[in-house]
Amino acid sequence: MEAKVIKEKNPGFDFSKAERKTVLLCTNGFQNADIHDSTAMHEYFEKNFAKDFPNCEIVPVQLFLPSEPKTHHAHLYERILEQKIEEYEKQDVDIVLMGYSFSAALAAKIQSRHPKIRKLILVAPVYDTIVNNMIAGYIQYVLKFRRLTKKYGPAIAKAMGRETTRGMIGLLLSILRSVLSCRGSYRKVTCDTLLIHGEDDELSTMHSIKKIRSCGKERTLLYVYPGMNHGILKNARDNGIVFEDILSFAFGTPHLLSAEVQPMIERKEKVALDEDGNPIPTFQEIFAELDPDYERERKEDQGAV
Repeated sequence: MEAKVIKEKNPGFDFSKAERKTVLLCTNGFQNADIHDSTAMHEYFEKNFAKDFPNCEIVPVQLFLPSEPKTHHAHLYERILEQKIEEYEKQDVDIVLMGYSFSAALAAKIQSRHPKIRKLILVAPVYDTIVNNMIAGYIQYVLKFRRLTKKYGPAIAKAMGRETTRGMIGLLLSILRSVLSCRGSYRKVTCDTLLIHGEDDELSTMHSIKKIRSCGKERTLLYVYPGMNHGILKNARDNGIVFEDILSFAFGTPHLLSAEVQPMIERKEKVALDEDGNPIPTFQEIFAELDPDYERERKEDQGAV
């Protein structure tokens, strides 16, 4: 079955083959198992492109170990990524940074401090915490997790691909803290950025995508994948075209898979009226009432234009 993708018109990004040594640093999202989220993409690159792109390398950056609670702290995620960037800055290489899920905001923050990062890739970036039910979802997850742990004991850890189930609640809280403390950095990004969005993603909503784009001062390119959700990096069989789009942006690799590419059309929203003929508040207007920072951020964005 042919994959589908909706792509914006390329605003002049460089998709040529990387001639210099180039490294793609990939951060992880919220992981249950001790396997990095970019593992499938790394294996896909090694199998299909590594031979013809010997000067390109994918490096998974593990921000925390799910089974080790002492690593579950937002300030440690930032320190680990900062140190990895500094390590490659000392080498004569081009750096491309990819953030996935909650760590997309962290990637934006680190890129703003390191202009040597040539390109930024944000996969399923999380911005909202209220309108996407992230907080409620975390609470439900924790309650369900507690029930399963009580019922099945150590067996639940093995089923999740982990060594232990200790520290899950603290991990969820640290991830939430990281999103809230780093998301303001989207407006500080200083390089070309590729946004990857699954149309059925409930955590990285289109509202999140629009908020991130309104913050950005640099060029962005948006790819939307119908039928794909937040697990957009999980396996090559279903999401191989996503891997190829990311690798093409990072290294200039060719596309081996075919995809039905559709142009992105700007849709004008119709104004809905109530029985008295008054406009019904939009989703964004309702969100403005929920998010105390919304109006301030909107004015700052307008002032920066």
